[in-house]
Amino acid sequence: MLASGLSLLAVAILAVAAFGIGRPMVRGLKVAEGDSLATGVLSVAAGLIAAGLLLAALGMIGCLYRQVIGTLTLAAAFWGIGELGRANGSRVLRAAGRVTGEQSRREAGDGPPALVGRGLVALAGVAVLATAVAALAPPTAGDALCYHLELPKVFLREHAIVYLPDSDNSTYPLLIEMLYLWALSIDGPVTAQLVHYGLGILLGLAAVLLASPIVGRAWAWCAGGLTLLVPGVGNQMAAPLNDVGLAAFTTLALAAWWRACVEEEHPHWCLLSGWFLGGALGTKHLALVFALVSAAVFAGYAWRQAAWRRVFAGAATTLVVAASISGVWYLRAAWHHGNPVYPFFQEAIAGGGRPTLAADKAPLGRGLLNLPAAPWAITMHPERFGGRGHQLGVLFLAVLPGLAVCRRLRGMSLLLEICLGYFVCWYFLRQNVRFLLPLVPLAGVAVVWVMIEARRLPCWPRRLFAVAMAGMLLANTAVSVRRNRDRAAVALGLESRDAYLSRCEPSYEVALWANSLGPQVRLLSMEQRTFYFNGPTTRENLYRRRTAYDRSLASPRDLSRRLRDDGFTHLLLADSTGGTGIHYNQTLSRLVERAIDGDGGATLECLTQHTFEDADGAVRRYRLMALR
Repeated sequence: MLASGLSLLAVAILAVAAFGIGRPMVRGLKVAEGDSLATGVLSVAAGLIAAGLLLAALGMIGCLYRQVIGTLTLAAAFWGIGELGRANGSRVLRAAGRVTGEQSRREAGDGPPALVGRGLVALAGVAVLATAVAALAPPTAGDALCYHLELPKVFLREHAIVYLPDSDNSTYPLLIEMLYLWALSIDGPVTAQLVHYGLGILLGLAAVLLASPIVGRAWAWCAGGLTLLVPGVGNQMAAPLNDVGLAAFTTLALAAWWRACVEEEHPHWCLLSGWFLGGALGTKHLALVFALVSAAVFAGYAWRQAAWRRVFAGAATTLVVAASISGVWYLRAAWHHGNPVYPFFQEAIAGGGRPTLAADKAPLGRGLLNLPAAPWAITMHPERFGGRGHQLGVLFLAVLPGLAVCRRLRGMSLLLEICLGYFVCWYFLRQNVRFLLPLVPLAGVAVVWVMIEARRLPCWPRRLFAVAMAGMLLANTAVSVRRNRDRAAVALGLESRDAYLSRCEPSYEVALWANSLGPQVRLLSMEQRTFYFNGPTTRENLYRRRTAYDRSLASPRDLSRRLRDDGFTHLLLADSTGGTGIHYNQTLSRLVERAIDGDGGATLECLTQHTFEDADGAVRRYRLMALR
């Protein structure tokens, strides 16, 4: 319990520090004045982006030292405490419930019935608390351990953002990974995981800000609750990945742009929109798709409203700010690979590389005939599109068709056009359901409008709709609670983190053995989950793709000499049997077996073996080999 408490304290310090960094920015722009909820959300989010940029700058000049980061964090946290002290508590509570947008108030009425509004927010609270339990367990997500946490660990060890030739991910946009580096330098991987959990809460509040001018603040809380009840959102909040962070920044960018373009509020909203769009572009390449689709939709809006000058002037401001914030990551990729969006479209830019539009990335194919069936397929069979853990649930598929009989609402068509355009791009690019998370807040606003319009139905249809909605929301809540129940013991301190990792993380036991050998270990690993290995670790599949070492050996006995010449001291061999999960390329294992069977066996020594059974029944077998 003490370990969980320290992690919560660490992430609270980071949140206060982010608020301290971002609050002067929001105050200087003179936006969201009088709305304390918006001020708080915008300040924390803006501060997180600024902190990520500062850490990236420190990494570029080789100053990623824990002492430097800790000193800057404490200074920002104390400043944040001072900023919080200036707030008036009663004013915060009054402003948080403020309804914005006269048209929205006329359309939506005074707000949802108490049972509906409070019940939905309460269910979201239960899901958020259940997810917090999961977020307090040590991270075991595969992508996190081979990329999202592994890269920050390496950068912190090297005190710089270094180029890793055997890692395509090292030249991706890495803003969220900079935040994880921040957390790792202050505490550890659980705090990094809690950072993404906090970004999930920001996503829910960003949905409130996006919905407020459209349906009013009271109903907007329902949109935020619906967003947090999506199973895929809760699953992502409990792992240090980056899709929820991307969705939070795209939603805030759209919410700020909405205030500038549609509501015609203070023009400085464009600057803030550019800041958040830059954060999204610095998080994931997928933000480019969201930005391009949104730009096309609002170009059409400018044409219909004869507002070319205002919209395009604001768009230019937004674009300049966004490019200034995110450009460093794309320039870095262009410098190392000649392609700013490497490895995507590398076959078109450099005439080589893996195909971007590979057939296995589109389970439905890319024909137009399957496009109308895609919503049903991703809802009912999410395991085909990245896994059931990222599922959206049945709520959107069941409720959104009701828009066909709803009255028109100002602004709703813009949200739906963005959703449709993005979904079509998703279909033709990469069909993974987690890539749809940026649409969840927008679809949540549309669901809220259907809920509002359902009040016009006759008594019995209205009651049936309410029962169906309650059933779907309760089901989503149950998914969050059920999925996270096995992590309660470690979150509450009833099980140690070491015991939990030994039970749940396949690579942990062999990592402990490798770490006990000392800092001189340089590991070539068939296992991609390398975060818990302290020393430098290279993934064998990427090393083989770059060097083709397996085809340059004159005989099997040359294997040990070749790998020692490249700086490796140990090998981690892996294979799996049964189940439907991970499968390893056995090239290195075959080379080792041939060397042992030949006269090269004296150059290889097996130090330990370890087996681990996955939840799906697959059995992994690891062998740690020393190169002699």
